[in-house]
Amino acid sequence: MTKILAALVLLLSAESALAQSQAPILQNLNFSAAIDAVAPLDLDNSDNNQLEIRSAEFMLYGAVDPYFDAVINFAAHNEDGEYKAELHEGYIGSTKLFNGFRFKAGTFFLGVGRLNQFHQHDWPFISAPRVQKEFFAEEGIHDTGLEMSYLLPTDSYWDITVGVTNGYQWGEDSPREKPRVPVHYIHPVTFIDLGANNGLQIGGTYLGRTDSTGLQTQLGGLDFVYKQKEGKFNRWFFQSEIWYQNQNSPDTDRSEKIGAYIYPEYGFSENWSLGLRMDAFSDLSQNFEGTNDRQKNLDYAFVPTLTFKTSEFATWRVAYTHEVLNQAQMADQIDRKIELQFIAILGAHPAHAF
Repeated sequence: MTKILAALVLLLSAESALAQSQAPILQNLNFSAAIDAVAPLDLDNSDNNQLEIRSAEFMLYGAVDPYFDAVINFAAHNEDGEYKAELHEGYIGSTKLFNGFRFKAGTFFLGVGRLNQFHQHDWPFISAPRVQKEFFAEEGIHDTGLEMSYLLPTDSYWDITVGVTNGYQWGEDSPREKPRVPVHYIHPVTFIDLGANNGLQIGGTYLGRTDSTGLQTQLGGLDFVYKQKEGKFNRWFFQSEIWYQNQNSPDTDRSEKIGAYIYPEYGFSENWSLGLRMDAFSDLSQNFEGTNDRQKNLDYAFVPTLTFKTSEFATWRVAYTHEVLNQAQMADQIDRKIELQFIAILGAHPAHAF
């Protein structure tokens, strides 16, 4: 971690010195950093109640030449009291080779769904929905490979993304082994212009992978984003994802799980907004022990979230999570917590699509 930070300081110092001397080599280099601080207050288990810097990210990005761009993103995360730095993104890409075509090659967050394409500090809420944590890990899946996108030359908007990545690891807790079939995915997106600063984006995803043990994982999902802008802010914002996971293994029974979240948010002004996230998750293949009878289960949560933005570079949030874990013939398990979040962004943070 110390070595990485020292290297970044030296690189930024070099950038500043060369920029002052009008050196052309770093004129297009941009720097961005983000601090994501979270203070959870667990109402049922006080052992986890402490303020922590959930992540600190350092990004360098810019044009390599008239045709190619590059991104380097290091992130440090708090894991059991220790900050571990890793390369989140490091890729070269282009939007200039062919009209409507773009690609990236290297390490990046997979271009599937909605949340997985954004860093946590860019999410509209604090914590990950259950379906995100179960299928993609807490902060999302990043891998090394090739991703290509093409905007179809049609009257309606259709943007199609396909990718193939190594798939040696699926989440930080899984073993790092060569898979039998690498990660492969497709994510077509369409956009509907509803007029008067209203727009709806709809995407679909298929993702497949077979790990070293023969476990086949297939994911299918839909994602929705709606925005109604008023001036510089969203008067109404809506985001939702629905995911279905199917897993087959030579040694275990077939597993089917489904989950979703919906998040409507109302903006009172440029500074204040209030949203309510509703989560649902079910293991469709869960059976009673000793029988083949299906065990009904539905986990759900309500997460009201209040956001205060002093500017585009600083955000404060407070959220309350009321999660219910429900299984047949068992008492409901209720988890309640309050979360506070502060996000600070330094430098020229790159813009995101829609």
